[in-house]
Amino acid sequence: MTDASSLNSRTALPEGYAFLLADYPRAVWEGHPNNGQWCQFWLQRHQMFRDYSAALADACEQLADGKIEAPAFHEWFVPRVNFYLGEIDTHHKVEEYHYFPALAQADEKMRRGIELLEGDHRVVHDLLHAAHGTIVALDAAIRETPADIASAAPAARDGIVALGAGLGRHLDDEEDIIVPLILERTEPVLGIG
Repeated sequence: MTDASSLNSRTALPEGYAFLLADYPRAVWEGHPNNGQWCQFWLQRHQMFRDYSAALADACEQLADGKIEAPAFHEWFVPRVNFYLGEIDTHHKVEEYHYFPALAQADEKMRRGIELLEGDHRVVHDLLHAAHGTIVALDAAIRETPADIASAAPAARDGIVALGAGLGRHLDDEEDIIVPLILERTEPVLGIG
């Protein structure tokens, strides 16, 4: 993968990866007869990740600004951040072991896109690992050294924001590559429905 196509540096998909997007732009996805149950569920999961990224970062910001007390923050934050991080990992494993191989076989032009998306998963994993480290430090500060919350909360926010940004770029690009193929071929034909 070239540096320009790396998730760390790209701001849009390089030319040719979303080869069916012009025929199936986002404006036609909702309500398209081939937008089946799996595709709708998958897109909902993607939106859930975007929503969690924003909510978790906002909660850290509120803690850093003193707008929420540490115990209330901790009670709300811990189950949600654990769910968020765990679901990202599970979601990517399901894609890598089941959906990506099926899609790569569907069309020769998809292979390059799938390789790009698999590379994205490695970058997202690194961002997730980095964010996890900041979240563990915040948890320790809340439970053991409250004086450290002032520095740990912004660091956790920044880790979550970085993860959310990389994940968001990946999700947008993944959808632009995969959804048009689903709309053109159908879920049953692709073996993913």
